[in-house]
Amino acid sequence: MLFRLAYRFSYLVLLGSGRVAARLAADFRVLAHAGERLGPLTVVLQVPVFLCWILVRPVSLAAFSACSVLAPKLRLPGPSA
Repeated sequence: MLFRLAYRFSYLVLLGSGRVAARLAADFRVLAHAGERLGPLTVVLQVPVFLCWILVRPVSLAAFSACSVLAPKLRLPGPSA
């Protein structure tokens, strides 16, 4: 029961942090393409996006690792042959 609860929690954290990390990466790329219009301001705008991504990405990777470790423990034994 504890493994199941831990797996569900880590899965929800994985979904949430993965979405946030993907959105931040997309925003970073959009800002990079806007460099022609914004000039040096682009780098200033990319710094906070990059710092947020640096914080969110390890959370996403840790949640993925937790899901990977807990998933085999939740498998029910199959029918015996």
